[in-house]
Amino acid sequence: MLRILITGQPGVGKTTLIKRLADHARSMGIGIYGFITTEVREGGSRIGFKIIDINSGKETWLAHVSLFAGGPTVGRYNVNLKAMDEVGIPAIRAASPGSLLVIDEIGKMELIHNGFLRTLEETVNNVHILGTIYMAYRTNRPVASFVSKYGFRVITLTKVNRDQVLNDLTRELDKEIKPVQ
Repeated sequence: MLRILITGQPGVGKTTLIKRLADHARSMGIGIYGFITTEVREGGSRIGFKIIDINSGKETWLAHVSLFAGGPTVGRYNVNLKAMDEVGIPAIRAASPGSLLVIDEIGKMELIHNGFLRTLEETVNNVHILGTIYMAYRTNRPVASFVSKYGFRVITLTKVNRDQVLNDLTRELDKEIKPVQ
């Protein structure tokens, strides 16, 4: 099974890379499941993040600077705990055996939901996984253990290597994953 996680500095292109690879896999007839996290800007400044089911298109706020006050925070963002219940976890659970599960991202906001990592562990053995992960994941013992236990390859994306990483992973997808009938 393919198990690849992309890490790197914010703004380097992790989400763009994952979206391009998901589009390529979809064009090959591979079943795609999971979610993408996108930043939302207003007047040139980031106000939050939305989580979007890559298959159904269902989306909701994952975090926002002014909504969801009183709950957990990551930096200046208030995290919407219901987002993982409404979009993230159902998008993971929908994955069929042998399909490609896209997780953007295994990060601080997603990990606030205590069922997120458990859901990934319940799914990991049945699907190919391509995801992004925050750079400091090694400092989170459960996440570092998950990455190690399931043999994930972690690739650090930079502005210098991102085109090469896209080409290499596209070839790897072509070789490793077959369309699900």
